[in-house]
Amino acid sequence: MANTYKNSFFQMVVKDDGTYVKLFPPKDGGHTLDPREVTQYLDGEAVIGYDITEISSAIEGLDSEPVLVKVSSTQALPADEKMYFQISSDRMTVVARFYPASSNSNGGLLDVVHIEKALEQRNVRACVRRDTIRNFLHHRQYCKTYILAKGLEPRHGEDARIDYNFEVERQAKPTLNDDGTVDFHHLDAINHVSKGDLLATLYPEDQGDKGEDVFGNPIVPRKVKHLALKYGKNIIESEDKTQIFSDIDGHVSLDGDRVSVSDVFEVLADVDSSTGDIDYEGNVNIKGNVRTGFTIKASGDVNVKGVVEGATIIAGGQVVVQRGIQGSNKGHIEAGDNVFAKFIENCEVKTKGGVVTEAIMHSTVAANGDVVVDGKKGLVTGGKVSSRSKISLKVGGSDMGTVTKLEVGADPEVVEKCYMLNKKIPDIQREIENNQKIVDMYSKKLAKGDKLSPEKMLALKQAKIEVDNKTKEFEESVKLIELYQEEISANSNGMVDVEGVLYPGVEVMIADVQLHIKTETRYCKLIRDGADIRVKAY
Repeated sequence: MANTYKNSFFQMVVKDDGTYVKLFPPKDGGHTLDPREVTQYLDGEAVIGYDITEISSAIEGLDSEPVLVKVSSTQALPADEKMYFQISSDRMTVVARFYPASSNSNGGLLDVVHIEKALEQRNVRACVRRDTIRNFLHHRQYCKTYILAKGLEPRHGEDARIDYNFEVERQAKPTLNDDGTVDFHHLDAINHVSKGDLLATLYPEDQGDKGEDVFGNPIVPRKVKHLALKYGKNIIESEDKTQIFSDIDGHVSLDGDRVSVSDVFEVLADVDSSTGDIDYEGNVNIKGNVRTGFTIKASGDVNVKGVVEGATIIAGGQVVVQRGIQGSNKGHIEAGDNVFAKFIENCEVKTKGGVVTEAIMHSTVAANGDVVVDGKKGLVTGGKVSSRSKISLKVGGSDMGTVTKLEVGADPEVVEKCYMLNKKIPDIQREIENNQKIVDMYSKKLAKGDKLSPEKMLALKQAKIEVDNKTKEFEESVKLIELYQEEISANSNGMVDVEGVLYPGVEVMIADVQLHIKTETRYCKLIRDGADIRVKAY
């Protein structure tokens, strides 16, 4: 019998005059007996004739002392200590309740072997809580629920995931300027990457761990999603295959689940307000046109399948415009290599390479390499074309006398610098003269003994500084002009090839020697001969 207990419980007592139930009241907040539990036990022991109402009343009336209630006039058979247990429908839990031996029993108490054998008979072989069994045997508590077996829940894992170190759905978005206007030029639509940049990290799936029910059956955790890093060229994968890095400078994109890095940026339509300006470390391919007002900057080549309007293209490599340039006096092209265009009209072109086109009209073209104007027209009319080496064309100028300048034999960049310095000299001289007047005026007053205000003294000091600075600038500019002119004069190997005709109005300059075409000149080569330009038959 439990000496110390908490829950209310009962014991079957057998006397000469019949069978009784001894009811023990709960202690210290323990649970009250359920009359049905008593009757179920009596039914199991084949006790008949009991009155459930009387049993219920006795349970309700329990105070602090046990109560003996007669339930039958017949004597029940001896009953050993018993265990009743239940297995949950999910086969994860076995709960048991224990009942004391009857008073006429010869001490038939349960032990570990009895309890485990009873569980085995119901195929409960796993997850048995033997410490709970030992706890009951050492401190018997009746009409109390014990968990004798508890299945092991599976540990569910996690799906694999990939974290991308770039915007996977980058969209061109215009910005709102402070004045309320919308800026469609700086849309920031390119995911730029540098060599060595981390592009993505794979966190592999966690498969989880199997569980087990009380019958020893395995419980499989839910399925998890497997992922792998998928990528194209120009990408390096880590040894453990969990990270990928860019192997080049370029841009990164995600097509489905495949990461791609390229040093060629493609625009499938026009460069306009939908793309904004493009600034890219690499090559740029434009499938459409480049609209007026927009800019492309690329460290590599720029290839345009359509037309370049009044736009700006600055390329470290070559520029190819398959349908020509219609600059509308706003277009500007700079290239570190050759420029190829169907035609060039009303545009400024500067290149460290050569130029190949079918026509140049009313444009300023400056090239370090040859300028070849060929094809059906081979026309250069209006504006200025400069080449350090050679200009080849079919028709120069027009029968209307359009002023057209052809310059060869000097670096166009040097010519441009010389021109800009010559243009700047008068402004420098004017500033020197204006400040010198201030210096002379205030110096005379001081020589007469006049006292100047602090403001005038400051003006005198600033004017002297300006005279010194501008005089130095003037002297340096003059020296540079002399150097540039010497360089221009020394380069006399330039040539103009004319496969057709030069019209009056064409000006040819080779190095620093100039020739005005006054009559139609056909099929010829123009070269420098000493201080003159000589026209040779083609």
